[in-house]
Amino acid sequence: MRLYIIRFFILLGLFSPALASAITPASQLANSRVFTYAEANYPNIFTGKAAEEGHYQQYLYRYYPASGNYLGIDPAGDIFILGPYTGNELTAVGNVADYDSAITDWEDAQSITYDRVFAYAEANFPALFIGQVEGVGLSPQFPYYRHYPISDNSLGIDRKDDIFIWGPYTGGVQSIVGNVDDYRSAILAWEHQPSLRLDYPGFTVWLDCAKRGTTKFQYVAQRDTGNAPRYDSFFLDPNVPADCQQTSASAYGLNYDRGHLVPANHLDASAAAIKATNTMTNILPQAANMNRGAWLQTEEIIECYRDIDELLVIGGVIWGENSDDDAFLQSHSVQTPDAFWKVIIRGTGQDEQAIAWIVPNSQEATRDRLDQYLVSVSELEFKTGEKIPVADYAKDSKPDQSWMIPLDCNKS
Repeated sequence: MRLYIIRFFILLGLFSPALASAITPASQLANSRVFTYAEANYPNIFTGKAAEEGHYQQYLYRYYPASGNYLGIDPAGDIFILGPYTGNELTAVGNVADYDSAITDWEDAQSITYDRVFAYAEANFPALFIGQVEGVGLSPQFPYYRHYPISDNSLGIDRKDDIFIWGPYTGGVQSIVGNVDDYRSAILAWEHQPSLRLDYPGFTVWLDCAKRGTTKFQYVAQRDTGNAPRYDSFFLDPNVPADCQQTSASAYGLNYDRGHLVPANHLDASAAAIKATNTMTNILPQAANMNRGAWLQTEEIIECYRDIDELLVIGGVIWGENSDDDAFLQSHSVQTPDAFWKVIIRGTGQDEQAIAWIVPNSQEATRDRLDQYLVSVSELEFKTGEKIPVADYAKDSKPDQSWMIPLDCNKS
């Protein structure tokens, strides 16, 4: 029943005649922020530095040996404590959403660290600060700075918390641009930008304003009954705030495609839906071989199996920490994801099946390597923090190979 309800609401968008997206705020707190808040505000429970962090079953956890307590968060955002504080009983203490206001208010009251200043500058002024190199001590004046080799600019903060820029942007002159306190309100406002749910005809994406890119997508692939032509142009969404999306709809270049999260071909019964898939909120830099190889093969599997069964498709982005391939911060203000993931769900009840992949965003991710990227749904939940609506009995199995494409499949 749960799966049918989800599919019903997604299908409402498929027959919407309007191209315009419906925007819904979807604020989310990162698990790391929850841990930091708990450690600072409940030191008698979570005492000292966590000696251990990892996954156990469905929980992301930290262990605090000084108090003997564990703090865990499951993929649904439910928070648990285990240890002497709870009589060694696993005890739920609420959901992450319950603590949203408290954590945000507490963070607002904290000092603005160097890392928060640099993160703000890099996200909001990508043309100036691109090609990050970790900060090192430059001189007694600047205990911490970062140099950005692509732009050749440097950003530094001195011991009085004054912020300086030097490089081509300032004509090589070391120039003060204000104090950390001057940027406090702007940094807090940026850090608290919401995630947005965008409901397009036929599909939904969740957009991270701070990343200027979509983190998750979802749609239902139904029987192929149409063959509407593909829309040629790519465009920004006029209904989405400019500071929440990419700054250009132009091609990426450097052997990266404007890669679709939701492909036009799966929505070819609706010209409006096809056009909506070319919105840049549905586009991210994808290595050409990956986009036309392993990722394309997952799309072809969906194209063929949607004629056999109605499919629920859920996928998303793993941004990662590899800055070496972030070549489009200056042109588009968006990072290059390290990987993409996708789950296909078919059937209901005892007949429910699922298949999942985590595909690296690499030129090596060719068609013949797709099976190497198979994961169980449970493993995918661990790595992404997502809660996938699949029956528990189907979460731990991983097929030996991807679903075979039938010989008589019409992929058009």
